[in-house]
Amino acid sequence: MKDDKYYLDLEAKGHFDTLDKRSKEYREYKEWKSYNKVQDNVKDANTVGLGDVVEAVTKATGIKKVVESITDDCGCDERKKKLNKVPLWKRTKVNCIEQDDYVWLKALLRTNPKKFKYENRKRIVLVYNRIFNTKVKNTSCYSCIRGYLDNLKRYLEVYES
Repeated sequence: MKDDKYYLDLEAKGHFDTLDKRSKEYREYKEWKSYNKVQDNVKDANTVGLGDVVEAVTKATGIKKVVESITDDCGCDERKKKLNKVPLWKRTKVNCIEQDDYVWLKALLRTNPKKFKYENRKRIVLVYNRIFNTKVKNTSCYSCIRGYLDNLKRYLEVYES
């Protein structure tokens, strides 16, 4: 994939609006755009608190009582539910996925493999460790690798939304 400046320049000129949607260049542009969206969401997600934490802070500071005395429904419950849907691993610092790993992982998830070759297992563990700051080891256990892959899939779902 080309660098960001290349895509930003062409995007500013409206080049991709006139491009055939089936072309390789357009697919690469869409992957780049999707990847950048994930990066932005990762940066935002690491600074956002979760529902229970926000509720605890507002209770401790007395903000919750003040808001409840002023209004009947401030939307706190909906906000808390929405924040609590975020997976538990998001409470810790999560790194952004690298661009080549993102493209590779999206391609792997499209195939939905039932068996994993050694190279794929090795790369899944490598990507998993980079993103979640863990030190899990490569294994031939299908359910372990599947679990790592499922966590990576949830990671992409959260950050692509």
